[in-house]
Amino acid sequence: MVSSDLKRYREQYISTMTPSELVTLLYNETIKNLKKSLIAIENKDIFEAHNSIIKAQNIIMQLIKGLDFSYPISTNLMSLYEYMYSTLVKANVEKSKELVEHVIAMITDLKNTWIKADKLSRIKSYEMESK
Repeated sequence: MVSSDLKRYREQYISTMTPSELVTLLYNETIKNLKKSLIAIENKDIFEAHNSIIKAQNIIMQLIKGLDFSYPISTNLMSLYEYMYSTLVKANVEKSKELVEHVIAMITDLKNTWIKADKLSRIKSYEMESK
């Protein structure tokens, strides 16, 4: 009962997010899974490391699928996501902490930039509505 209520709440929460909030959530989930993989690699838990990296790769694929190519930035994001994805494939094969850390740094920078851009967009939108 509790788990179905929690699932329903989570679905409702996600369905009411703005596209920008959803992208931020996906970035956070990617980072969370990659940090789990670092711990697993450190602990020589190959199975958990593999699964955590795969989860991060799956999220990156969802980010790729969600790109709107009517915006010029989408082509650049596609290149970044593809690079991250291929780097994670290599990291998973090699169980490389360095490669995972590299992707974490990239996606963290991207997330921070995304949040700033969204904030500026909201401010600009508010200012235009106020006129």
